[in-house]
Amino acid sequence: MQQHFLKKFFPSHRTKSFKRQITTFTKKLGETFYQYWDRYRDLLNTCPHHGFETWRLVSYFYEGLTPKDRQMVELMCNETFEDKDPNEVIEYLNNRVSRLVS
Repeated sequence: MQQHFLKKFFPSHRTKSFKRQITTFTKKLGETFYQYWDRYRDLLNTCPHHGFETWRLVSYFYEGLTPKDRQMVELMCNETFEDKDPNEVIEYLNNRVSRLVS
């Protein structure tokens, strides 16, 4: 049933387009860190069957940041961002962003 649903609503060309957007995701000029993370999460939710491992998703997110924002993330994580478990990074960013919004 899942395959039938994906075939009907997410043909391969559409899925490939979403996957390309995920792998080349970058922060827009003037976009806040919160907006960037929120937009990334929205993209991932749009294509939940992307098939990427969590560590790759974290890497794509990080690589799309500006050098200044990368430095900010490193400081937020006590300079251990790359050493953290990918699931911890996702949870940490969700918590951090929710504090920024509150």
